[in-house]
Amino acid sequence: MNYKQMTIETLSTGQEAVSNLLIAAGAGGFEVIDPRDFQEFLDTVTPHWDYVDEGLMARQSGRTLIKVYAADNPQGAALFQDIERRIEALRQSPEAALYGTLEITVSDLPEENWQSGWMQYYKPIHVENLTVVPVWERYLPRAGETVLKMDPGMAFGTGAHETTRLCLKALIQAEPAGKSILDVGCGSGILSIAGLLLGAEKAFGCDIDQLAVEVARRNAALNGVEDRAAYAAGDLLSVVEGRYPLVVANIVADVILQLLRDLHQVLLPGGLFIASGIINERKEELADAITAAGLKILHLEEERGWIAITAKG
Repeated sequence: MNYKQMTIETLSTGQEAVSNLLIAAGAGGFEVIDPRDFQEFLDTVTPHWDYVDEGLMARQSGRTLIKVYAADNPQGAALFQDIERRIEALRQSPEAALYGTLEITVSDLPEENWQSGWMQYYKPIHVENLTVVPVWERYLPRAGETVLKMDPGMAFGTGAHETTRLCLKALIQAEPAGKSILDVGCGSGILSIAGLLLGAEKAFGCDIDQLAVEVARRNAALNGVEDRAAYAAGDLLSVVEGRYPLVVANIVADVILQLLRDLHQVLLPGGLFIASGIINERKEELADAITAAGLKILHLEEERGWIAITAKG
C-alpha cells in the first residue's frame, strides 16, 4: 500500500495547536520536526540524506514542520480534507499570528520509503535498565537488561521522543510488576508493552486510530506478551472497562485535560497516573488541573521543554 504525506508548516508556538487539531481529526501517524531537535540530529547522521537537508532548512528559518501520514485511499483523502478545513479555521482565528504560515503541501510516500527512513535513523534507545530496539537491529543485551523490540510502523511511539522517554522512565519508577496498566492513546503500544516486560500482570491500551491499535498488537506479539495485552480503538475512555492501579497517557495537554474529567472512573484509589506530552509552557496549568482532579503530584520531570507528571489518586 502507498501512503500520502501532508506537511504543515507552523512555528514552535503553533505546534501544540496543530497537534491537537490532528488528534481531533483522527490522524494516527504524524511527526513533529522541531528546530530544537536538529543540532543533535545533524551530529549523528550523514549530510547526504534528504531528511537532513530538509531539517537544516527548517532550522535556519525557525519553522516547525508537522508531517501527517495517511493511506492513499478514500479514507485518507477524507482525512486530509478534514485537516485542511481545520487548518483554515486556525488561519482565521484571533491567535493566527502564533501559528505561522500554516502552509500545506501533500506528496506521495511509497511504503518502502517510509520504512527505509525509519531504518536509517531509528537506533536502540536506553532508558535506565530498559532498551528499546527496532526489530531490524541486531542487539546484544547486557546482563539484567530488559529489551523491548519495536516496529513502530506508522504509529506514534518509538522511544526517541522526549515525551516517550519521560513516560518510560516514570513507568520504571512506578514499579509496574504485578499491576495492571491502562495506556490511553497507546500509539505503537510501547508503554504498555514496556510495563508487561517489567512484570505487569496485564495491560489494556486504547487509541482513536485503528492503525495504531493494529501496530500495538503486532508489537505485543513481537515481545511475546500478546496473551497479557489487549488493545481497542475508541475515543479516550469509551472502550475502557474497570479501574487500574496504573494509568499512563502520553498524548497532549488539551486531551489530558479532557481525560482528567473521567479519570476517577478508571484509576483505582491510591493508583498512579503518569501524564506526558506536555510542553513546558503549560506545566503549571496541567499541574493545577491534576491537583484539582483530586490527585497528589509525586514527581515532575522535564526534558528539553517537555514535561511528565506522576500523580497519585
